[in-house]
Amino acid sequence: MDHKIALELLESYLFGTLDDAERAAVEAHLLTGCAECTARLRDVSELSVRLAQAVPQVQAPARAKERLFDRIRTTHHPAKRARASSGRLRFAWGMAGVATAAAGVLLWQTTVLRDELRTTNRLLASTIADTGRLRTELSTYRAEVEKYKDAMMLGEPGVRFVSLDGMEPNRDAFGNVVCKPDMSAGMLYVYRFPMAPEDKEYQLWGLRDGLPPVSLGMFTVDPNGAAMLKMKLIPEATHIVGFAVTIEPKGGMSQPTGMMYVKGMDPMEEGEG
Repeated sequence: MDHKIALELLESYLFGTLDDAERAAVEAHLLTGCAECTARLRDVSELSVRLAQAVPQVQAPARAKERLFDRIRTTHHPAKRARASSGRLRFAWGMAGVATAAAGVLLWQTTVLRDELRTTNRLLASTIADTGRLRTELSTYRAEVEKYKDAMMLGEPGVRFVSLDGMEPNRDAFGNVVCKPDMSAGMLYVYRFPMAPEDKEYQLWGLRDGLPPVSLGMFTVDPNGAAMLKMKLIPEATHIVGFAVTIEPKGGMSQPTGMMYVKGMDPMEEGEG
């Protein structure tokens, strides 16, 4: 074999990737005592060993190591090669055996590390998904806190509660109004309301003693029939003695025109009356 070709095939020779004819040709060239190829073989062998040592050491299964070294002994056993080789070739074979063993360990460890990386990636993907889910839940909780924050702010001495009872034919509907002591602001909560038609909305009214009702806002209910309405400023609060909800055309009316769903009177006003 030509010296240049043999030199180019030394790495493949060390790692056992040549076919029988190429391997025999490289060995024949090494038997000629080529100093450059022998030195190159030694350098590549040492490099393979250093590469194997640089990889984080993982304890190989006993059976895997036994199979690996059985293969090395069967393929490169000194007793089978020493008789037919010169001193230089015996050295080359010894280095080749070390390099092959090192390459085998390196390959096995690389496979282990690749599997661990895949496992880590799966765990990372799962963690990212869990984090996204937790963020969504956190956003939901924050929205709930914001929703009820104003109601919690109403928790001061003298806060007023008005229960709203369902009216025929919607006796299952009910609700509550929570107001500040001076009735200047409050929150409405309703439950078990039917979904309103597309062109309709529910309207909350403040009932006044001897005066027409005053509109306190419009709302729609969710699929469960529940809704919340924030009343930041209740007009003519000192005259309000109760609350009622009717269904009205979308956008609301100046006075009630539709069916009344719930109604309730302020116990404090009734007591005073």
